[in-house]
Amino acid sequence: MWTINRYPGFWLLPALLPVILMTVYPIGHALWTSLHEVMILFPGEPFVGLRNYERVMSGSYFGVALRNSLVFTLIAAPSVVIIGTLMALFLQRRFLGSQVVRSVVLLPWVLPGAISAVLWVWVFHPSFGFLNGLMLDLGLISSPIGWLTNPRTALGAVIVAHVWTQIPFAVVLMMAALSAINGEVLEAAVIDARSPFQRFRYIVWPEIKSMVVVLLVYNALTAFTSYDIVYAMTGGGPGTATTLLSFQIWRESFSMYDFGAGSAVAFIVVLISALLIVAITKALPSDLFAGSE
Repeated sequence: MWTINRYPGFWLLPALLPVILMTVYPIGHALWTSLHEVMILFPGEPFVGLRNYERVMSGSYFGVALRNSLVFTLIAAPSVVIIGTLMALFLQRRFLGSQVVRSVVLLPWVLPGAISAVLWVWVFHPSFGFLNGLMLDLGLISSPIGWLTNPRTALGAVIVAHVWTQIPFAVVLMMAALSAINGEVLEAAVIDARSPFQRFRYIVWPEIKSMVVVLLVYNALTAFTSYDIVYAMTGGGPGTATTLLSFQIWRESFSMYDFGAGSAVAFIVVLISALLIVAITKALPSDLFAGSE
């Protein structure tokens, strides 16, 4: 007789099957395609082994795209977590208009990536953008800066836009983690005249550190695979200044119509993403997810 205790895995099948269909199958199909020459303009799908990987990795775009993606991730992911945590700590306080401020903070979360990109293109516009206008009025610059047309500033501008779109989700999760902290403990810490830094270090941080790790991993993956806002703001330019691996996947597949090479880049992204997860979790203390004493 089948029981839950005897065959626990069987009862997980209804939940596991959609996961398998939506994750394992696409990854497997991408791996299969990356090992074949799949091009719309030429019939047949001959097996080529690792030739697609050799071709894309030796190309002129891959090294630049990999560097840009890593820089994008290393700056964007910690920025989202740090800013999201600070904003959550501020919004946990009760003050006049707090509900309105919380609603405004969550606004970027509901906007599609294309709309967010249009907003930030207007902010960084060299002629009538808000940022240049503000800096000119303050006397910080003497002439407008082409934030999105200068190779030295374009990637930074795109990172700012990406961070802005991801902060609301971090704020929501951090506020949920903060709300689970016992208020009486915090009040006792205030009575004991502990400084805000001490309260955060000894009381708040042990309760939210697990959520910080989850957000860090999530935002690292989101940043490393970011595509829509980068494509809408710069199209990978100027030159290759904002060309990311995700953009190269689109270029190989839908611009060059070489789905074998595009799948090879996609599978490389999957492998690097897995390595990022392992590296982040390995670099953290082993007792991070242990229950607090």
